Amino acid sequence: MVRSPSRTAGSRCRAYRRSSRGRRSAGGFQPATYGGLGAFSAEAGKSAPRSKRPWVIGGAAVAVLVIGAGAAWLLGALQGDTLDQKSLQDGVSRVLVENYGEPDIKNVACPSGESTQNGTTFDCTLQLGGQPRKVTVRVLDDKPEYEVSAPH
Repeated sequence: MVRSPSRTAGSRCRAYRRSSRGRRSAGGFQPATYGGLGAFSAEAGKSAPRSKRPWVIGGAAVAVLVIGAGAAWLLGALQGDTLDQKSLQDGVSRVLVENYGEPDIKNVACPSGESTQNGTTFDCTLQLGGQPRKVTVRVLDDKPEYEVSAPH
């Protein structure tokens, strides 16, 4: 409810309003109906106990990812580029026949999963004239090109 006092010459007009607490206030100022000391009870700050379910689900998801990554690493999926064992063995046989003149090459066995990284070295075993021998293979570049040593 707004009242306007009667205007007289030189007097000011002041409007009064009733607040929600029944007090009169002047102008646009309205007293706060909340806040102040003790406005919030101690119980208002406490919340209901939180569920542990999101933590359990998140932990299970992390465990599955870690186990999956470990299995992939063990199976060789994360090792990068590797030499194909069958084509490597065929290539070693061909080099020994063409470059070293060894026609009686049998049972060439090279390790599987060897890296294509430059400088990688490993031994392959073979039968040469019925005698067990070894050759050393060294990867030269990432094409992959490799060199084969003479049988020893």
